[in-house]
Amino acid sequence: MSEKREKKTLVVKEAISKIRESVGIIVTNYQGLNVAQVNKLRRELEKVGAQYKVLKNTLTKKALEELAINSNFKSLFTGVTGIVFSVDFVSAIKVLAQFEKENEKFKITGGYIEQKTCSVADIKEISKLGSKQELIGRLVVLINTPIQRLVNALNGPQKNLVTVLAAVEKTKK
Repeated sequence: MSEKREKKTLVVKEAISKIRESVGIIVTNYQGLNVAQVNKLRRELEKVGAQYKVLKNTLTKKALEELAINSNFKSLFTGVTGIVFSVDFVSAIKVLAQFEKENEKFKITGGYIEQKTCSVADIKEISKLGSKQELIGRLVVLINTPIQRLVNALNGPQKNLVTVLAAVEKTKK
């Protein structure tokens, strides 16, 4: 096997590994961005545990074929393509959405999240979600609210009784 072919095989194996490790894969078109802008995006994504890779489309498609990932997702790999691999895809999508607002040449073209192909519209909706910590916080508040109301309801009659007894005591004096 030639050295060039070995390199390509290695890239495909690495792509397969990255895809398997990731919960969310987001595909972007970065045509028109300079190296500094792409590096800035990489640094922002690394802060949330995501990785931005530029791989040849043909090699990426080969990795997707080996993993039996559907052709709808493979169709996103045309032109100048960058791929985001992430475990916390919500945070990664938030970074990408913000970067897209700041750089009109950068476009999110689709994704593959939790083994389902996602459109740009789906990804835009996900970008509006809170972070994982915010969502957990909201859930805790939602779970805690009925319990707090129950405690208040149970304490209410006791408070009312004390207030009535205090009023009765004042009237007897």
